[in-house]
Amino acid sequence: MNETYGDFVSFLRENRERIRDDLIMPESSPRRDLYSDSFRRNFLSPPSDGFNRNISATDSSEFVRELYNGKKIILVRSYTSAGKNIYSSFVPRVMNVGRDDLQRFITMLMEHSEHMSVLRMLEKETPGMVLIDGSISGRINRERRRLVAEGYTEFHNDYVKALAAMIDRANSLGIPLVFIAKSSESRVFKKFLLGEISKGTGMKDQIRTELDSGLNDHYLIKSLATGPGYTRPIQQASTLGDGDAAREYIYHTTHILPDARDLPLKMDFVLPGDEMDSSGSLARSIISMAFWAYGGSKVHNLWLADIDRLVKFRKEEVEDIYMKTFEREIGISFYETRGERRARIRI
Repeated sequence: MNETYGDFVSFLRENRERIRDDLIMPESSPRRDLYSDSFRRNFLSPPSDGFNRNISATDSSEFVRELYNGKKIILVRSYTSAGKNIYSSFVPRVMNVGRDDLQRFITMLMEHSEHMSVLRMLEKETPGMVLIDGSISGRINRERRRLVAEGYTEFHNDYVKALAAMIDRANSLGIPLVFIAKSSESRVFKKFLLGEISKGTGMKDQIRTELDSGLNDHYLIKSLATGPGYTRPIQQASTLGDGDAAREYIYHTTHILPDARDLPLKMDFVLPGDEMDSSGSLARSIISMAFWAYGGSKVHNLWLADIDRLVKFRKEEVEDIYMKTFEREIGISFYETRGERRARIRI
């Protein structure tokens, strides 16, 4: 242990400048000079507008256990809160899933469950806005690919239908959908700034490519923001579905920095058809909500934190209830792989 720790310390000391530069843009970097003016014009102070809308929040959770025959026990559930009511979607499966497709499948299954949960809520409720943990851009632009998953090889079709139905239902009710992601590789804001800089300076493509390389939005914000604020919302359009069923959906992307000492939050929002202006009162209300609901580094949004606590599978629940029920109903005691069982016994 001491030997490996010493190697780790040596690695950090040898590479500390490069690692620091990868996390925060150096003061002497030509990139800082390039971006600073445009960034200041498009990084806006927190709005003072209040909001008076009822909030609905959605999140999901998963549990996966491998059996000795290679199949997986998969439990996925989503909750959507609306006032004191909870609308759930639950998917229990015992199935084969290819190892290379497992994470992709579970992610899609959780997101699909969230869409179904929101749709069930919208059958009964009309909240002022719906918060969903995650990103809409990743969902709309998700690569279409056959999954090595028993009974789900064409799951993408059902996934797209439910996502489109959720967006269309919210739009018909005049309800904005708001997606908040805790981490992001987004480069939308960076590209917007580079486009503005190029128009003003006539920057050559080669120089632009060199200065653009490797940067994402959150790196720029952490490097250049001196206080709380948000990036100017940028309108995007993406096509969901294929062939005659393909539809173009418009959404806006911004990044919220509630506290300069914390990390930014990426926020996508879909405005109802008659409220498309990202600088209008509804958009400002959404942005105000994000600042108001920030509860510190451990609580990025009060409503999403509450629903996360409710929906999350916990060790006691899955071991003492779900797995004991599985063992009792199926009648086989040693059903896990040896590795899974050893891991559980150690815990």
